Amino acid sequence: MSKIYDYEEYQNQRVKVTYTDKRKYREENIVGLYGQVIKTTSGSIAVQIDGMYNAASSNGLYWFKRSELDIVRDESEDNKMTGFSKVAIVNLVDDYNQKDYGFALYDEDINEIVKYDTNHPLYLIVNARGKDNKVVGILKEIKTVEEYGKGVTAQVVGVVNMNAYNARIDEENRQKEIAKQKASIEKKLKSEIEKMNNIALYEKMAKEHPENPRLAELVNALKELGE
Repeated sequence: MSKIYDYEEYQNQRVKVTYTDKRKYREENIVGLYGQVIKTTSGSIAVQIDGMYNAASSNGLYWFKRSELDIVRDESEDNKMTGFSKVAIVNLVDDYNQKDYGFALYDEDINEIVKYDTNHPLYLIVNARGKDNKVVGILKEIKTVEEYGKGVTAQVVGVVNMNAYNARIDEENRQKEIAKQKASIEKKLKSEIEKMNNIALYEKMAKEHPENPRLAELVNALKELGE
């Protein structure tokens, strides 16, 4: 009975993976990552690892023994990160869970963010899924540590400077829009010229066939409608 309790005490807890004997998990560098316990059984614990998705599981969860996990009471203490006052809320580009995560944001990177063109998404490099990893994410917003109100286990490593690339894309889109507008104007011009040519032809035919006054009447009616 105590064994079942040992697993149940992990229910709904934040945990850190300390070990795994599964080769696939080791290949995904799961050890050292954090996650949320979703459910427990009498012999295993299902965890939703931050920013990861287990393709072999129908719900994307990873399964562990009790001895492979540590309950984390204060993640910021666990990583002992200090010296930052802002938290970057980031959506990881390849995150199957499509969740937002908080990363410590230091002044040096804040200075780079301030200079960034806000008309485009701002990409950050963060050390999610382990301090030695470098993962790309999109900045959603910036909060103070107090506003975020939770422990932070990773940090912003750098700001991706895409200003030159964005400028090229903007210019490409501008040229495409110009080409689109030119094509529209040319289409209207061709239509007007064709209309003028048709009227000129009709007038010529009416003059050449005075025996048929109906032609002149129709040409005049067409010209009036064209006005």
